[in-house]
Amino acid sequence: MKKRLILCLVTIFSLFIMIFTLSGCSNNVGNQNADLANFVSGTTPFETLETFVTKFPDRTSTQSYNSDPSKDAALWIAEQFVSFGYDTHYNKGADTEGLDIFTYNNQVTSKMETAYNVVFKKESASEKTVVVAAHYDNVYDIKVNNQQLATDGTYNNGTGVATLIETARVLKDIDLPFDVIFVAFAAEEFGWYGSERFLSNYVDKDNIMLMINFDRNAIGDYVYMYSSEAKTKHNTFFYDIVRDNNLCIADLPSFRAPALTPVPSNSYFSNEANWADSDLFLAEGINIVNFISMNFTPFGVEEIKGQDSIAYTKNDTFDNIVLRLGGGDLAKQKIDKQINSAVSAVVYAMQDENFVNVMTTSKANNGMDTFASFKVISIIAYSLIGVAIVVLLVCYFVVGKTAKTHDIYIDTIYGRINKNTGKVENAVNKESNKGDNTSNIFGNEFDNKNSNNTANSNNANGKNNRDKTNDIFGDF
Repeated sequence: MKKRLILCLVTIFSLFIMIFTLSGCSNNVGNQNADLANFVSGTTPFETLETFVTKFPDRTSTQSYNSDPSKDAALWIAEQFVSFGYDTHYNKGADTEGLDIFTYNNQVTSKMETAYNVVFKKESASEKTVVVAAHYDNVYDIKVNNQQLATDGTYNNGTGVATLIETARVLKDIDLPFDVIFVAFAAEEFGWYGSERFLSNYVDKDNIMLMINFDRNAIGDYVYMYSSEAKTKHNTFFYDIVRDNNLCIADLPSFRAPALTPVPSNSYFSNEANWADSDLFLAEGINIVNFISMNFTPFGVEEIKGQDSIAYTKNDTFDNIVLRLGGGDLAKQKIDKQINSAVSAVVYAMQDENFVNVMTTSKANNGMDTFASFKVISIIAYSLIGVAIVVLLVCYFVVGKTAKTHDIYIDTIYGRINKNTGKVENAVNKESNKGDNTSNIFGNEFDNKNSNNTANSNNANGKNNRDKTNDIFGDF
């Protein structure tokens, strides 16, 4: 029994190792030395991040506490785009220029809330479009069970806003053969309402070649670029740009710990990289590249190795993060390195002569749209579990049955007893084996057919006629 149990455990372990190996759990972090990277010039990531989050620590998309903090943050972002010379179709010339104002049903506050998307555009002669976006809201002023959820949201998602602004700053003087729409989404934290609003209003989705999203894309251990669970042409294209310019972006490992809650795209293997506005675009079949900064491990995801989580905690503040990253100069170096890597990847990719061709021929899920169904995913998952169980049962019974057992013997005065079978081998009196089955274990003293012979034999030897159990167990 012990051998079969060990065999079963070895089989399970072997299957686990095989799946784990095929999943490609290794992580190539690439170049992480900023001195070797070919960054674009003219950016101020650290300064932009510090200004934004310290000036607008509360950007919660609610009015439930008699204030409207997200509106001031949205207006400041709009001012940056106006200063770069970008145009907008929303409230042009008004004091809310660039703001798409909408309402949504907040499930936390149980109220209809007002929110503000910030939308600006870089025009071209083409109908083709690239959307570059980040959400700017946080959950500074939201309380659940009388506990405040977070603070100024430097990591989530001040970093994304800073990257969005710096990308717009660099692109303002670069001619491109397609439109670029810059969007700062509101109400992301309550259910991606800002991106949902944008997509519901945008009538020409077929001409969106790509959606680029910045969400928590700095401060973590590594920056990654996520497109989908499939290997897409546009994701490969972006990683080629990264390698050609030694940008500080790591390869996204093929194995990522699954997220148990379904996402809008119904990705057949959802994970932390899906939890962003970009997933709504992926659900529409639009190519995406989502920049995220954290550390994917073989068994989960962490933001900074060896440190507690930052997002949605009191630790997500600018001052605390600067201390975590080693102080002013070291923090600036890391934040500049990671944000400039994302900005440079986007700018260099857009300027590449093959960009439009790759983006228009690539597929959002590279043919895996069939799997974008919860029902299909469930059927496949249960089928795989069933197959695994059958394989284990076959291994357990077939291999276990053919495995030769090792015989163990006990020597008695009546012969050797095979402990596995209970049979007497090399018995002194072979005729005793013909009696009752008790002779197989205790000898022929208990065989009814031979009891008389046994008694006579004992009397002949001068022994008392008594219970013979003492021959094995001692005298009772």
